Amino acid sequence: MLTSRLLIPGGCVAALLLLTGQCQASGFGFADVRALAEVRAASAYTNDDKPLPKSLAALDYDQINCIEFIREQSIWTPENLPFRMMMYHLGGKLLTHPVDLNQIVHGRPCPILFEPRYYLYHQVPVDVGEFSTNMGFAGFKILGKLNHPERFDEIVSFLGASYFRALGRNHVYGLSARGLAINTVSETTEEFPRFIGFWIERPAPEATNLVVYALMDSTSVSGAYSFDITPGEDTRIRVHAVLFPRRPLEEYGLGALTSMFWHGKNSPDRYGDFRPEVHDSDGLLMARADGVWTWRPLWNDGDIHSVCITNNSPRGFGLIQRDRHFHNYQDMEAHYEIRPSVWIEPAGDWGAGVLRLVELPTGNEYSDNIVAYWRPEQKLVPGVPFEAAWDLHWYTENPAWPPVARCVNTFVAGDRVVLDFAGGLLPPKEGPPPVPVIDVDAGTSSGVHVMYNPDTAGWRIGFIVKRQNASQPVALQTVLRDADGHPLSETWTYQLIP
Repeated sequence: MLTSRLLIPGGCVAALLLLTGQCQASGFGFADVRALAEVRAASAYTNDDKPLPKSLAALDYDQINCIEFIREQSIWTPENLPFRMMMYHLGGKLLTHPVDLNQIVHGRPCPILFEPRYYLYHQVPVDVGEFSTNMGFAGFKILGKLNHPERFDEIVSFLGASYFRALGRNHVYGLSARGLAINTVSETTEEFPRFIGFWIERPAPEATNLVVYALMDSTSVSGAYSFDITPGEDTRIRVHAVLFPRRPLEEYGLGALTSMFWHGKNSPDRYGDFRPEVHDSDGLLMARADGVWTWRPLWNDGDIHSVCITNNSPRGFGLIQRDRHFHNYQDMEAHYEIRPSVWIEPAGDWGAGVLRLVELPTGNEYSDNIVAYWRPEQKLVPGVPFEAAWDLHWYTENPAWPPVARCVNTFVAGDRVVLDFAGGLLPPKEGPPPVPVIDVDAGTSSGVHVMYNPDTAGWRIGFIVKRQNASQPVALQTVLRDADGHPLSETWTYQLIP
């Protein structure tokens, strides 16, 4: 267990995770998790994992999926509280890192001990005699009355490293968030910090939100996190993080999002797939401090791409699933059209930094190949805590993001580009057409045409790119303006690859 080697500074509430199952003194909160993180960071990183029982370690992926949590055993079911908690079982090659779970009852942290009675094993070859109450869990998920007042549906899931994902109303799971990204784009190996312990506040009978505290650890940094989760049409998670570096760290990312993009309207190849599009997200949206909104469609062409958007004090950013039409996916099982978008709003001023987008090649829909995060200019320094907070919105649609017209279609064929803009204050068909302003880095545009598109109730812009150097990438930007030069749309950004 992780806490058997922790020392708590004087004056702090004892936060050790006792194996007795007994609750401890009241008053436990975020300050105690912060104290744990600070103590751990003062020493070299150690991996506290114990080997899995042999029968669990031998299980394959399908066998692990056959282990079923019994819904009636969910935490808080006997009390008929507005949320439920279910725990993921350890096992196999992937779910090997145990986390300690605790619920906070009247301010007291109480360990949730492992018990086989939580699960149906369905002929999976395990030896429960090898299990112990302090074995831990792989993670957990929270359920609530998200979609129907008489049914408990999943709301948020914490499973693996510092990953978590959530659902708004009528969503299916798609992209994930991370507590922290480290060295995602670096000459050194990417580091994946882990949540090693959680404390979940027991909800009140009429609660509409749930608070989770987490202790994170890795070779480079230890950290304390709180997650204030409010489910709904737009499920909001307020994240508060305090990081304690063990070593200087420059390449790290806040608000990290991980998604999948295999192919879409802008893809030259469907890779032999019958479906028109396959992706959890189709673009990166950003609101700059100066009020400009930018949209960058995602891309998968077999190469690695890293894009940096320099800015100060961003108002927000996110990976967005903008296409919501089933006929553009034709997948009756995956339902990509109802995957959530995630919008991140910094709480406070994040200062100078860059929004980094990383696109990795993938040949299927099972690999997360898209990463986006904010990399602050400020370096992490040992002995100096770093604190930040942000809101994550898991939602379908919000007319304020952006409040102007948006690019709803990007078609690319060679050097020909066709864009559809809709919404905002675009003029109607009878009005004066918007004026496209097209910037081509290392090239020019020609054959520009503007047409009203009745299908989108917006305007279609088409043009041809002429490159100065056919072997070099070309950066593009397009924004629609009115006759007086005022912006009517977000700024579409793209890069044509040779």
